Amino acid sequence: MKICYINPTNNIRRPIAELANILAKEGHEISVMFPVSKECPTKNWVANDAIKNGKINLIPIKSWYFAPLRYNVPNILQLIKETRKIYRTHNNIHIWEYYYLISVIPLLYSSLRKKRKEKTIITTDGFVGYPYRPKEPRWLTPAFMVYTHLFAKILFKIPNFVTIYGNAMIQPAIKLGIKKNKLKVIPTGIHLEKFKNVNQNKVSALKKEFDITTEKIILYVGMLTERKRIDRVIKVSQDLLKEGLNVKTLLVGDSHGENIYKKLVKPEYKNKIIFAGGRTEIPELMQLADVLVLLSEEEGLPGVVMESMASSLPVVCTNVGCVSDLIENGKEGTLINFNDYKKSLASIKKNLTNSIYRKKIKINCFNKIKKFEWIKVARLYYNTYLNN
Repeated sequence: MKICYINPTNNIRRPIAELANILAKEGHEISVMFPVSKECPTKNWVANDAIKNGKINLIPIKSWYFAPLRYNVPNILQLIKETRKIYRTHNNIHIWEYYYLISVIPLLYSSLRKKRKEKTIITTDGFVGYPYRPKEPRWLTPAFMVYTHLFAKILFKIPNFVTIYGNAMIQPAIKLGIKKNKLKVIPTGIHLEKFKNVNQNKVSALKKEFDITTEKIILYVGMLTERKRIDRVIKVSQDLLKEGLNVKTLLVGDSHGENIYKKLVKPEYKNKIIFAGGRTEIPELMQLADVLVLLSEEEGLPGVVMESMASSLPVVCTNVGCVSDLIENGKEGTLINFNDYKKSLASIKKNLTNSIYRKKIKINCFNKIKKFEWIKVARLYYNTYLNN
Protein backbone atom coordinates (compact mmCIF):
# COMPACT_ATOMS: atom_id res chain seq x y z
CA MET A 1 0.00 0.00 0.00
CA LYS A 2 1.19 3.53 -0.81
CA ILE A 3 0.10 6.22 1.65
CA CYS A 4 0.85 9.94 1.66
CA TYR A 5 0.26 11.98 4.79
CA ILE A 6 -0.23 15.71 4.39
CA ASN A 7 0.91 17.56 7.50
CA PRO A 8 -0.43 21.13 7.90
CA THR A 9 2.52 22.86 9.56
CA ASN A 10 6.31 22.89 9.90
CA ASN A 11 5.89 20.87 13.08
CA ILE A 12 4.97 17.32 12.16
CA ARG A 13 1.89 16.05 13.99
CA ARG A 14 2.76 13.28 16.40
CA PRO A 15 0.10 10.85 15.01
CA ILE A 16 1.46 11.31 11.49
CA ALA A 17 5.00 10.50 12.58
CA GLU A 18 3.82 7.45 14.52
CA LEU A 19 1.60 6.07 11.75
CA ALA A 20 4.24 6.74 9.10
CA ASN A 21 6.86 4.79 11.04
CA ILE A 22 4.59 1.89 12.03
CA LEU A 23 3.35 1.34 8.49
CA ALA A 24 6.78 1.88 6.92
CA LYS A 25 8.18 -0.87 9.16
CA GLU A 26 5.42 -3.16 7.90
CA GLY A 27 6.66 -2.64 4.35
CA HIS A 28 4.25 -0.01 3.05
CA GLU A 29 5.50 2.93 0.96
CA ILE A 30 4.96 6.04 3.05
CA SER A 31 5.35 9.71 2.13
CA VAL A 32 4.87 12.84 4.24
CA MET A 33 4.21 16.21 2.60
CA PHE A 34 4.67 19.28 4.79
CA PRO A 35 5.44 23.02 4.57
CA VAL A 36 8.95 24.24 5.32
CA SER A 37 9.99 27.75 6.29
CA LYS A 38 13.13 28.84 8.11
CA GLU A 39 11.18 31.32 10.22
CA CYS A 40 9.03 28.67 11.89
CA PRO A 41 10.94 26.89 14.67
CA THR A 42 11.00 23.08 14.90
CA LYS A 43 13.65 22.82 17.60
CA ASN A 44 13.01 19.97 20.07
CA TRP A 45 9.97 18.85 18.06
CA VAL A 46 10.52 15.11 18.31
CA ALA A 47 8.13 14.13 15.52
CA ASN A 48 10.18 16.06 12.93
CA ASP A 49 13.24 13.97 13.75
CA ALA A 50 11.18 10.77 13.87
CA ILE A 51 10.36 10.85 10.15
CA LYS A 52 13.94 11.54 9.06
CA ASN A 53 15.04 7.92 9.14
CA GLY A 54 15.42 7.09 5.45
CA LYS A 55 12.34 4.83 5.43
CA ILE A 56 9.86 7.63 4.74
CA ASN A 57 9.75 9.76 1.59
CA LEU A 58 9.73 13.43 2.59
CA ILE A 59 8.01 16.02 0.39
CA PRO A 60 8.85 19.50 1.75
CA ILE A 61 6.88 22.41 0.30
CA LYS A 62 8.60 25.78 0.42
CA SER A 63 6.48 28.16 2.49
CA TRP A 64 6.35 31.59 4.03
CA TYR A 65 5.61 31.81 7.73
CA PHE A 66 3.03 34.34 8.91
CA ALA A 67 4.00 34.69 12.59
CA PRO A 68 0.90 36.54 13.93
CA LEU A 69 -1.29 33.54 13.05
CA ARG A 70 1.49 30.92 13.17
CA TYR A 71 0.40 30.02 9.64
CA ASN A 72 2.44 28.62 6.76
CA VAL A 73 1.62 29.93 3.29
CA PRO A 74 2.91 27.35 0.81
CA ASN A 75 4.34 27.95 -2.65
CA ILE A 76 1.13 27.24 -4.59
CA LEU A 77 2.83 26.14 -7.81
CA GLN A 78 5.03 23.63 -6.04
CA LEU A 79 2.08 22.43 -3.95
CA ILE A 80 -0.08 21.81 -7.04
CA LYS A 81 2.79 20.00 -8.77
CA GLU A 82 3.40 17.71 -5.80
CA THR A 83 -0.33 17.18 -5.27
CA ARG A 84 -0.77 15.92 -8.82
CA LYS A 85 2.17 13.60 -8.34
CA ILE A 86 0.97 12.05 -5.08
CA TYR A 87 -2.52 11.45 -6.46
CA ARG A 88 -0.98 9.56 -9.38
CA THR A 89 1.31 7.43 -7.25
CA HIS A 90 -0.52 6.71 -3.94
CA ASN A 91 -3.50 4.56 -2.92
CA ASN A 92 -4.40 6.70 0.07
CA ILE A 93 -3.94 10.41 0.70
CA HIS A 94 -4.47 11.22 4.37
CA ILE A 95 -4.84 14.94 5.06
CA TRP A 96 -4.63 16.51 8.51
CA GLU A 97 -6.91 19.52 9.15
CA TYR A 98 -9.24 21.44 6.90
CA TYR A 99 -8.15 25.08 7.21
CA TYR A 100 -4.58 25.14 5.87
CA LEU A 101 -3.83 25.79 2.20
CA ILE A 102 -1.60 22.72 2.10
CA SER A 103 -4.69 20.73 3.12
CA VAL A 104 -7.31 22.51 1.04
CA ILE A 105 -5.52 22.34 -2.33
CA PRO A 106 -5.26 18.51 -2.33
CA LEU A 107 -8.90 18.21 -1.26
CA LEU A 108 -10.04 20.45 -4.11
CA TYR A 109 -7.79 18.61 -6.56
CA SER A 110 -9.32 15.32 -5.43
CA SER A 111 -12.83 16.62 -6.13
CA LEU A 112 -11.86 17.47 -9.73
CA ARG A 113 -10.58 13.99 -10.58
CA LYS A 114 -13.01 12.06 -12.77
CA LYS A 115 -11.73 8.61 -11.86
CA ARG A 116 -11.00 8.52 -8.16
CA LYS A 117 -9.27 5.18 -7.68
CA GLU A 118 -7.35 6.45 -4.67
CA LYS A 119 -8.90 7.17 -1.29
CA THR A 120 -8.82 10.59 0.42
CA ILE A 121 -9.15 10.80 4.19
CA ILE A 122 -9.19 13.94 6.30
CA THR A 123 -8.52 14.06 10.04
CA THR A 124 -9.28 16.98 12.33
CA ASP A 125 -8.70 17.33 16.06
CA GLY A 126 -11.25 20.11 16.45
CA PHE A 127 -13.53 22.60 14.73
CA VAL A 128 -12.18 26.09 15.42
CA GLY A 129 -14.96 28.35 16.70
CA TYR A 130 -16.82 25.34 18.17
CA PRO A 131 -16.21 25.87 21.05
CA TYR A 132 -12.60 27.18 21.05
CA ARG A 133 -12.58 30.86 20.15
CA PRO A 134 -9.21 32.61 19.99
CA LYS A 135 -9.37 36.14 21.41
CA GLU A 136 -6.56 37.68 19.38
CA PRO A 137 -6.70 38.86 16.71
CA ARG A 138 -10.37 39.65 17.28
CA TRP A 139 -11.40 38.92 13.71
CA LEU A 140 -9.98 35.39 13.78
CA THR A 141 -12.88 33.54 15.44
CA PRO A 142 -15.62 35.14 13.28
CA ALA A 143 -13.50 34.42 10.19
CA PHE A 144 -13.10 30.77 11.18
CA MET A 145 -16.81 30.38 11.88
CA VAL A 146 -17.73 31.83 8.50
CA TYR A 147 -15.09 29.65 6.82
CA THR A 148 -16.30 26.50 8.57
CA HIS A 149 -19.97 27.14 7.76
CA LEU A 150 -19.62 28.32 4.18
CA PHE A 151 -16.53 26.54 2.86
CA ALA A 152 -15.50 23.70 5.18
CA LYS A 153 -18.99 22.19 4.91
CA ILE A 154 -18.28 21.74 1.22
CA LEU A 155 -14.77 20.40 1.84
CA PHE A 156 -16.08 17.75 4.23
CA LYS A 157 -18.18 16.29 1.40
CA ILE A 158 -15.09 15.54 -0.70
CA PRO A 159 -13.09 12.87 1.21
CA ASN A 160 -14.09 9.22 1.48
CA PHE A 161 -13.83 9.44 5.26
CA VAL A 162 -13.49 12.08 7.97
CA THR A 163 -11.83 10.92 11.17
CA ILE A 164 -12.09 12.68 14.50
CA TYR A 165 -10.24 11.99 17.75
CA GLY A 166 -13.09 11.34 20.17
CA ASN A 167 -16.82 10.94 20.83
CA ALA A 168 -17.05 14.53 22.08
CA MET A 169 -16.60 15.69 18.47
CA ILE A 170 -19.42 13.63 16.95
CA GLN A 171 -22.28 16.10 17.43
CA PRO A 172 -20.33 19.16 16.14
CA ALA A 173 -19.25 17.07 13.14
CA ILE A 174 -22.83 16.09 12.31
CA LYS A 175 -23.98 19.72 12.69
CA LEU A 176 -21.37 20.65 10.11
CA GLY A 177 -22.96 18.26 7.65
CA ILE A 178 -20.53 15.33 7.85
CA LYS A 179 -22.53 12.18 7.10
CA LYS A 180 -22.47 9.44 9.72
CA ASN A 181 -21.35 6.82 7.20
CA LYS A 182 -18.27 8.93 6.44
CA LEU A 183 -17.45 9.72 10.05
CA LYS A 184 -15.01 7.61 12.06
CA VAL A 185 -13.82 8.11 15.64
CA ILE A 186 -10.16 7.11 15.76
CA PRO A 187 -7.97 8.42 18.58
CA THR A 188 -4.25 8.95 18.59
CA GLY A 189 -2.08 6.37 20.33
CA ILE A 190 0.71 5.91 22.84
CA HIS A 191 3.82 3.73 23.14
CA LEU A 192 3.55 2.41 26.69
CA GLU A 193 7.03 0.88 26.74
CA LYS A 194 8.54 4.34 26.30
CA PHE A 195 7.15 5.31 29.70
CA LYS A 196 7.86 2.02 31.47
CA ASN A 197 11.60 1.87 30.91
CA VAL A 198 12.63 5.29 32.19
CA ASN A 199 16.30 6.06 32.68
CA GLN A 200 16.63 6.81 36.40
CA ASN A 201 20.01 8.46 35.87
CA LYS A 202 18.28 11.03 33.66
CA VAL A 203 15.61 11.56 36.32
CA SER A 204 18.33 12.22 38.90
CA ALA A 205 20.08 14.60 36.51
CA LEU A 206 16.86 16.56 36.01
CA LYS A 207 16.32 16.81 39.77
CA LYS A 208 19.81 18.22 40.10
CA GLU A 209 19.33 20.61 37.17
CA PHE A 210 16.13 22.06 38.64
CA ASP A 211 17.36 21.86 42.23
CA ILE A 212 14.54 19.57 43.34
CA THR A 213 14.95 18.21 46.86
CA THR A 214 11.78 17.77 48.95
CA GLU A 215 9.33 19.80 46.82
CA LYS A 216 6.16 18.43 45.26
CA ILE A 217 6.35 19.00 41.50
CA ILE A 218 3.61 20.51 39.34
CA LEU A 219 4.30 19.84 35.66
CA TYR A 220 3.03 21.55 32.53
CA VAL A 221 4.10 20.31 29.08
CA GLY A 222 3.08 22.06 25.86
CA MET A 223 3.40 25.25 23.88
CA LEU A 224 3.42 28.49 25.88
CA THR A 225 0.38 30.02 24.22
CA GLU A 226 -2.79 31.86 25.20
CA ARG A 227 -4.98 28.84 24.45
CA LYS A 228 -3.08 26.76 27.00
CA ARG A 229 -3.71 29.38 29.70
CA ILE A 230 -0.20 29.45 31.10
CA ASP A 231 -1.27 32.48 33.13
CA ARG A 232 -3.60 30.25 35.16
CA VAL A 233 -0.94 27.65 35.76
CA ILE A 234 1.29 30.40 37.12
CA LYS A 235 -1.52 31.87 39.26
CA VAL A 236 -2.34 28.44 40.75
CA SER A 237 1.33 27.84 41.51
CA GLN A 238 1.75 31.21 43.20
CA ASP A 239 -1.43 30.78 45.25
CA LEU A 240 -0.27 27.37 46.49
CA LEU A 241 3.11 28.85 47.41
CA LYS A 242 1.32 31.65 49.30
CA GLU A 243 -0.52 28.97 51.28
CA GLY A 244 2.84 27.60 52.33
CA LEU A 245 2.91 24.42 50.22
CA ASN A 246 6.37 23.18 49.38
CA VAL A 247 5.90 23.05 45.61
CA LYS A 248 7.86 23.76 42.47
CA THR A 249 6.34 24.19 39.01
CA LEU A 250 8.09 23.17 35.80
CA LEU A 251 6.73 24.77 32.61
CA VAL A 252 8.09 22.70 29.73
CA GLY A 253 7.70 24.07 26.22
CA ASP A 254 8.57 26.92 23.89
CA SER A 255 6.73 30.12 23.06
CA HIS A 256 6.22 31.69 19.65
CA GLY A 257 8.51 34.69 19.96
CA GLU A 258 9.01 36.42 23.31
CA ASN A 259 7.99 34.51 26.42
CA ILE A 260 5.57 37.03 27.92
CA TYR A 261 4.66 34.71 30.81
CA LYS A 262 7.93 35.21 32.66
CA LYS A 263 6.67 38.68 33.61
CA LEU A 264 3.76 37.11 35.53
CA VAL A 265 6.05 35.34 37.99
CA LYS A 266 6.66 37.38 41.14
CA PRO A 267 10.35 37.91 41.98
CA GLU A 268 10.08 35.90 45.20
CA TYR A 269 8.90 32.85 43.25
CA LYS A 270 11.32 32.93 40.31
CA ASN A 271 13.17 29.87 41.69
CA LYS A 272 9.90 28.03 42.32
CA ILE A 273 8.25 28.54 38.92
CA ILE A 274 10.72 27.46 36.28
CA PHE A 275 10.52 27.83 32.51
CA ALA A 276 12.38 24.73 31.33
CA GLY A 277 12.10 25.41 27.58
CA GLY A 278 11.50 22.72 24.99
CA ARG A 279 12.67 19.32 26.24
CA THR A 280 12.92 15.79 24.90
CA GLU A 281 13.08 14.03 28.30
CA ILE A 282 9.30 13.89 28.71
CA PRO A 283 9.12 10.37 30.26
CA GLU A 284 11.74 11.37 32.82
CA LEU A 285 9.96 14.64 33.63
CA MET A 286 6.71 12.73 34.10
CA GLN A 287 8.53 10.40 36.46
CA LEU A 288 9.74 13.14 38.80
CA ALA A 289 6.43 15.06 38.82
CA ASP A 290 3.52 14.68 41.26
CA VAL A 291 0.74 16.11 39.09
CA LEU A 292 0.33 17.22 35.47
CA VAL A 293 -1.73 20.38 34.98
CA LEU A 294 -3.46 21.31 31.70
CA LEU A 295 -5.85 24.25 32.04
CA SER A 296 -6.44 24.89 28.32
CA GLU A 297 -9.39 26.65 26.75
CA GLU A 298 -9.55 23.90 24.12
CA GLU A 299 -7.84 20.65 23.21
CA GLY A 300 -8.27 17.83 20.75
CA LEU A 301 -7.15 14.56 22.32
CA PRO A 302 -4.11 15.87 24.20
CA GLY A 303 -1.05 13.68 23.78
CA VAL A 304 0.48 15.06 26.96
CA VAL A 305 -2.46 13.71 29.00
CA MET A 306 -1.99 10.31 27.36
CA GLU A 307 1.72 10.43 28.22
CA SER A 308 0.89 11.36 31.77
CA MET A 309 -1.52 8.43 32.09
CA ALA A 310 1.11 6.09 30.64
CA SER A 311 3.45 7.36 33.37
CA SER A 312 0.78 6.78 36.08
CA LEU A 313 0.97 10.51 36.77
CA PRO A 314 -2.30 12.09 38.03
CA VAL A 315 -3.77 14.82 35.82
CA VAL A 316 -5.85 17.92 36.54
CA CYS A 317 -7.32 19.06 33.24
CA THR A 318 -10.09 21.28 31.90
CA ASN A 319 -13.00 19.28 30.50
CA VAL A 320 -12.62 20.41 26.89
CA GLY A 321 -12.30 18.73 23.51
CA CYS A 322 -11.99 14.96 23.75
CA VAL A 323 -10.38 14.87 27.18
CA SER A 324 -13.49 13.08 28.50
CA ASP A 325 -12.66 10.18 26.14
CA LEU A 326 -9.53 9.67 28.23
CA ILE A 327 -10.61 10.63 31.73
CA GLU A 328 -13.71 10.08 33.81
CA ASN A 329 -13.69 12.68 36.55
CA GLY A 330 -12.46 11.27 39.83
CA LYS A 331 -11.55 7.92 38.29
CA GLU A 332 -8.58 8.38 35.93
CA GLY A 333 -7.94 12.01 36.80
CA THR A 334 -9.67 15.28 37.66
CA LEU A 335 -11.77 17.22 35.15
CA ILE A 336 -12.72 20.81 35.87
CA ASN A 337 -14.84 23.42 34.15
CA PHE A 338 -12.75 26.03 32.41
CA ASN A 339 -14.08 28.96 34.46
CA ASP A 340 -13.90 27.22 37.85
CA TYR A 341 -10.62 28.55 39.20
CA LYS A 342 -11.37 27.59 42.80
CA LYS A 343 -11.83 23.94 41.81
CA SER A 344 -8.61 24.08 39.78
CA LEU A 345 -6.73 25.21 42.87
CA ALA A 346 -8.44 22.70 45.18
CA SER A 347 -7.99 19.79 42.76
CA ILE A 348 -4.27 20.40 42.27
CA LYS A 349 -3.83 20.74 46.04
CA LYS A 350 -5.72 17.45 46.59
CA ASN A 351 -3.47 15.63 44.11
CA LEU A 352 -0.40 16.93 45.92
CA THR A 353 -1.52 16.15 49.46
CA ASN A 354 -3.95 13.19 49.39
CA SER A 355 -1.85 10.03 48.96
CA ILE A 356 -4.85 7.63 49.00
CA TYR A 357 -6.56 9.53 46.18
CA ARG A 358 -3.31 9.67 44.21
CA LYS A 359 -2.79 5.91 44.50
CA LYS A 360 -6.27 5.18 43.13
CA ILE A 361 -5.81 7.59 40.22
CA LYS A 362 -2.37 6.18 39.32
CA ILE A 363 -3.76 2.64 38.98
CA ASN A 364 -6.90 3.64 37.06
CA CYS A 365 -5.22 5.96 34.57
CA PHE A 366 -2.63 3.38 33.57
CA ASN A 367 -5.28 0.69 33.10
CA LYS A 368 -7.34 3.05 30.90
CA ILE A 369 -4.48 4.12 28.64
CA LYS A 370 -3.72 0.51 27.67
CA LYS A 371 -6.67 0.76 25.26
CA PHE A 372 -4.79 3.46 23.33
CA GLU A 373 -1.59 1.57 22.49
CA TRP A 374 -0.34 2.56 19.04
CA ILE A 375 -0.36 -1.00 17.72
CA LYS A 376 -4.14 -1.10 18.33
CA VAL A 377 -4.83 2.42 17.06
CA ALA A 378 -2.73 1.93 13.90
CA ARG A 379 -4.95 -1.03 12.95
CA LEU A 380 -8.00 1.25 13.04
CA TYR A 381 -6.37 3.67 10.61
CA TYR A 382 -5.10 0.83 8.42
CA ASN A 383 -8.59 -0.70 8.20
CA THR A 384 -9.87 2.71 7.07
CA TYR A 385 -7.32 2.69 4.24
CA LEU A 386 -8.55 -0.75 3.19
CA ASN A 387 -12.26 0.07 3.56
CA ASN A 388 -14.11 0.84 0.35
